[in-house]
Amino acid sequence: MEKMKRRIAIIGGGLRGLTAAYEIDKAIREQNLPFEYVVLEDRSSVGGMIHTIDVDGYAIDVGATAFDSRRTDISGFLQELGLENEKQFSYGGKLVLFDGNAVIDDVMPTYHGIPLFLNDIWKANGLTLDAKVRAFMNSIFLSKSLHENPEYSTDNFLEFRLGREVVDYMAEPYYPDNVYGSMELMPIKLFDENLVTIYGKAHIGKHKKEQLMRYADGSGQEYSFKEGLATLTKRLAQHTEGHLYLNQKVKSLSAVSEDILLIELNGRESMRAGSVVVTTNPQESLGFLEGFASEIAFPKAQSTSVGTVFFKINKKSVKNMPEGQGFVIPRRSSFHSTKVVVLNNKWPLFEQADYYYVLVEFGRRLEETLIELADDLVVDIIKNEVKEILALSEDPLQSTFYRWEKAVPHFSLQQRQEMLDAGYPVRQEYAKRGVFVGGNGITGYGMENAIIEGKRLAHEAILYMKKMENNDSPNA
Repeated sequence: MEKMKRRIAIIGGGLRGLTAAYEIDKAIREQNLPFEYVVLEDRSSVGGMIHTIDVDGYAIDVGATAFDSRRTDISGFLQELGLENEKQFSYGGKLVLFDGNAVIDDVMPTYHGIPLFLNDIWKANGLTLDAKVRAFMNSIFLSKSLHENPEYSTDNFLEFRLGREVVDYMAEPYYPDNVYGSMELMPIKLFDENLVTIYGKAHIGKHKKEQLMRYADGSGQEYSFKEGLATLTKRLAQHTEGHLYLNQKVKSLSAVSEDILLIELNGRESMRAGSVVVTTNPQESLGFLEGFASEIAFPKAQSTSVGTVFFKINKKSVKNMPEGQGFVIPRRSSFHSTKVVVLNNKWPLFEQADYYYVLVEFGRRLEETLIELADDLVVDIIKNEVKEILALSEDPLQSTFYRWEKAVPHFSLQQRQEMLDAGYPVRQEYAKRGVFVGGNGITGYGMENAIIEGKRLAHEAILYMKKMENNDSPNA
């Protein structure tokens, strides 16, 4: 029984779960703690949405694709893992906009497609004159404190600051749901706080041009690893050797006593633990948390499925190669594709490749009908779009579809306000019982958030277990 009380069970072997396991393992070793831990993953491999494939000797990421150096700095963590020298930085300019008819490449500094300096709004070729005037006037006269109100979404903030047309045409295409969540449902400080720094005050760029230029889209702003993002999850998984259990689907979680939790696995087996760290997607974790404490249930999320199609293309067949890394496509177009990236134009290791390697992403909130179709139909539809966008004279040599079902959970603005409250009773009540809940979308999205949240969950679980070991009330 004492062994069970000293066990921490981590549910989920994605980046969050592996980070939590690494931090717990480190704390146990460095502090000589009498605890043990296990990682329970319901698939046959770890990594979550990080999935690297090998094509012609090139490492290609078909799920999550890169870190953005303009987001939270995680360089210290990567250095600790010995991965700093494994980085490769993007090159080749930035993504350009394809509106469904023509390519629009505005020659000006931008941040996620938006003019970095608002005086440049007059250079935006795809905007109407009315939209340019509205954006310029809004930037001068609207409330400076709009971003402080959690009742306003990022969409609201940018519309008030820059106007509807700028949001729909310039900003939204550059913010994929699987990395940032939904503009319409996320408060700006959780979505991308850099937007507050850049656009939160009128004329903020007037005397700060050099400081703000570090946010500009273009070469060097994204990085991956020479052997793909799986380099990171493989390195983390090395520290879980002997602690990782694959093909272990959690069916239910319940309390056996005040200090013992029971985890039902695969409908046949069970495991006891003193503490549980949950890192799976909310859509998945709600299934087994529902019976744990129905009176303090987490809000249910509405999830979006996303997909990636990989193409290997004969270079001679391409008649319309983008100047930058590829294209983003706004909602208003008739295309299903949301982003088309030519890896040869983005990563230095692909520069001398004999073929073009292209990744097409699609699927956003309220637009996932296509993903529900059979694989061959999806590939055929996206292939025809790529042929039109790149003006291909022949079919791609290779086409493969990767499906990520219910990968992006969404909460309403009201739910999000409650969840962000420091005294959020749901999280507090679960923590009192030794259950620490995270997962994609709970506190944010993207790989940087996954690492930060994994660290936090590990820290909270270790503190709880220390109190239990000292025979103190963990609720004190």
